[in-house]
Amino acid sequence: MSIIVRCTACGAKNRIKEDSKKPPVCGKCKTPIIIQQNVSPIHLSDADFDNFIRNSHKPVLVDFWAQWCAPCRLMSPVLDSFAKSQGSIVVAKLDTDHNPLTSSRFQIFSIPTLILFDEGKEAKRMSGAMNLQQLESLLKPWITIN
Repeated sequence: MSIIVRCTACGAKNRIKEDSKKPPVCGKCKTPIIIQQNVSPIHLSDADFDNFIRNSHKPVLVDFWAQWCAPCRLMSPVLDSFAKSQGSIVVAKLDTDHNPLTSSRFQIFSIPTLILFDEGKEAKRMSGAMNLQQLESLLKPWITIN
């Protein structure tokens, strides 16, 4: 059995065998391919943010956060649980201190700020810490049963 995965670096579609013992790489640019298993959030940077959002075949929930932010640390286990509990939304994190270009472009003035991107465009923005039930309620239109 194989799956089709887009490369986050160049956008090329790659057929990946699920039973392969070797880590997958893009056939076009040779970048390692990350297969989202919804185990934990993916860490993004200014360098890979746009390609990841644009090439995701699922909606992407991005947590704009910082290490020093107490509410951000409270959200971390909530986002971990959310990522594990469903497969219809990819969960990612972007550290605002280390990635100021993307944070500035999306006008992140308070953290934590969560932005849901659907088909590469901002679809929903939420600010502040919340529990898992609140997060699921706000994202209900994008959560599908697998």
